[in-house]
Amino acid sequence: MRVIAGKLRHRIIKETNLETTRETQDRIREAIFNSLLIVHGSVLDLFCGSGAMAIEAYSRGANHLVLNDINKQAVLVSKENLESLGIKEYEIFNLDYEHFLKQYLKPFDFIFLDPPYMMNDIYAILNKIINSKVVKSSTKIVFEMASDTNYLLPSKINFIKEKKYGKKKVVFMEVK
Repeated sequence: MRVIAGKLRHRIIKETNLETTRETQDRIREAIFNSLLIVHGSVLDLFCGSGAMAIEAYSRGANHLVLNDINKQAVLVSKENLESLGIKEYEIFNLDYEHFLKQYLKPFDFIFLDPPYMMNDIYAILNKIINSKVVKSSTKIVFEMASDTNYLLPSKINFIKEKKYGKKKVVFMEVK
């Protein structure tokens, strides 16, 4: 796996190789970031795995990264990737996402979500996010899920667009 574009373009990112983690393929990551156009400010990668989404955001202009994963091995791989790329502007946590949302008190400009597919209650996850301190009006949220997932959005979230990539779909939204 590699960084697609930006100041870290072509640099290698180590994968977690865990059964519980799905790495976002290079072509899908590229399509996501091309859809976003500009990435700036602070980024939360809530189910970070290897940290590839946060690293891509940093490479394209984000200035502060926060990564979280419940899996200790994923956190170790993310930290190794961040350090090997010379990224210093990050915080990393090894928490259940609900505990993270209760503890973290600063809002983000972008939030990337790619929870395990067994966590398919999209509404509940988004509701916990919008009722936490990690969002502000205009926070952009990118949610990766199985392509056959049906979902409802909380009223405080605007749907922007949805794109399908084989067995995965990506939903772009923004907090009102």
